[in-house]
Amino acid sequence: MVFSTRLVSRGLLEILEDNVLIAAYRYSKDLRKPYFYPIYAPGNILVTRDGPPDHIHHRSMWTAHGNVNGEDLWSEGPKAGFIKCVDNPTIILDEDKCILSSVNLWVSNVGIKLMSEYKTVIFWKTLGNIRIIDYEVRFQADYDDVILGDTKEGGIIAFRVADSMRESIGNGVIMNSEGGVGEPQCWGKRAKWCDYTGKIDGEVAGITVLDHPSNPRHPTYWHVRAYGLFAANCLGLSHFEGRKSLDGSMKIDRGGSVKFKYRVLLHKGKLSKDEIDEYYRDYANLNSY
Repeated sequence: MVFSTRLVSRGLLEILEDNVLIAAYRYSKDLRKPYFYPIYAPGNILVTRDGPPDHIHHRSMWTAHGNVNGEDLWSEGPKAGFIKCVDNPTIILDEDKCILSSVNLWVSNVGIKLMSEYKTVIFWKTLGNIRIIDYEVRFQADYDDVILGDTKEGGIIAFRVADSMRESIGNGVIMNSEGGVGEPQCWGKRAKWCDYTGKIDGEVAGITVLDHPSNPRHPTYWHVRAYGLFAANCLGLSHFEGRKSLDGSMKIDRGGSVKFKYRVLLHKGKLSKDEIDEYYRDYANLNSY
């Protein structure tokens, strides 16, 4: 068996490939939200950061949104809500993949149930210098209508990249499918994919996120910053387009749901635009995993 898992403590599950740690899921009830940290690219390269001092709520690889029925579930401030893992995640191990499924409850600061989140994350067997992660999130309005409000403060999938990868310190480069390079050409822009690449301990490595064409409002907008935030957010239209008259809110009627799918490429070395375009075409042609 290529993959295995290890329950380190209650609320901390490690994922191993060939007995080497590649990721860990943190879902303790003491946390404000569940998230993955660490996350390694091939070559044991740690490509994410957890809880940096400038934005303590940036949690390596996670899902959150800053306006759910008016409640903030993005920050970790005193008035912010919580995303709680309902039960231990389920794990399916196979020769070529590890499938983690987690059910999470989004609640307000005072405990009002807002919606359910059904998350499925697939870690695929590493091939050369690429490790692929498929990340699927379904929001379900189990309790009432849900309004995912218009705010830039959110990411259906979000990363905080390792410090040395940041564009702001000169090593990192942000690039998107439309030919944009750098934060000014990528932040708030729509693109089929976005990549963040830089140096870590002398090695070049990066994270690419592909937005599946079945996703609402594809191609998504990207909340990606030179200081290290990297998030897909199709909801903050008024901010990204710079027009207050726009409303990017999305309503989920009670009993209904909305699903988002992304593919993550963790890569050792740099990927060219043409190479990522090819990975994107392969992903876009998949009807299922």
